[in-house]
Amino acid sequence: MGKTKNLFKWSSEISEEGIEFTQPDIMLKLISTIDDRGWPHVTLIASNRAINNKQIVWGAFTEGTSKKYVKKRPKQGIFIMTAEMPFKFIQVKADFTHTATEGEDLEYFNNSQLMRYFTYVRVHTAYYNNIVAVTPVRNLPLFGVVKGIIKDMIGKGGAKTKLDEKRLNVLGYKLFADLIAVRVIAYIDPADGYPTMVPCIQLQAADHNRLVFPPSVLKDDLYKIPVNSKVAVFGMNFDFYNQVVKGTFTGFKKFRGIKFGVIEIEEIYNSTPPVVGKIYPEIETRPKVTDFHL
Repeated sequence: MGKTKNLFKWSSEISEEGIEFTQPDIMLKLISTIDDRGWPHVTLIASNRAINNKQIVWGAFTEGTSKKYVKKRPKQGIFIMTAEMPFKFIQVKADFTHTATEGEDLEYFNNSQLMRYFTYVRVHTAYYNNIVAVTPVRNLPLFGVVKGIIKDMIGKGGAKTKLDEKRLNVLGYKLFADLIAVRVIAYIDPADGYPTMVPCIQLQAADHNRLVFPPSVLKDDLYKIPVNSKVAVFGMNFDFYNQVVKGTFTGFKKFRGIKFGVIEIEEIYNSTPPVVGKIYPEIETRPKVTDFHL
């Protein structure tokens, strides 16, 4: 990781520090699953914590695509990061094992700070996952993030595609063009087939069709993303609006003398109401047939 203090290695069990780290309700807690095409998908699931050194459990109060995917393909990535600076995070690779519709874990989630005052929304199913590999609690150096934002301001304009099409909508473009917002890249690790997530706050939209990021922080992590692989980028602002942008990571290129990782946008998934689901490309529908002729 550059400096010795940032070196880390994966472990087969989460430490006691790691268990305690996952307990607060107010944190960024993401699940990365594998969709039917083999692409990574990312979902925000706040009811999510380690219950011992080998297990993580997360809860569902809605039925979304991630629950369908994890039952068909148990391999998943889990990412948890503090909501305030200094940012710290932990990465997990896990296998889904089973669900439960009652028990102390569901009671815990429904009595949590986030859920206890909801009358009509309850966590109805707990998803249990065996830890395969986990990092220690890691630091996200603020200096590297700031350095990356400065590089964005100088160089990202040179990365514009100049396409007439605008794949990101107005809200999506603002979400990925703002200087500071939550951004996490998910990819499938070719070594073991597990989704892996890397925080990348410095990632921004070059235009409505391309995302770019300078490797100014967590460089070794970002260089592990395979060139020409499919990635999913979770973006969320401080009003909790979020989208998932999927596309192809085409590698690192220089624009205006600055090196950027490049992601070509191919699909956009809106995660928040009123429209939840894929919003780009638009789903084609046929006109209703009202007149029949032989």
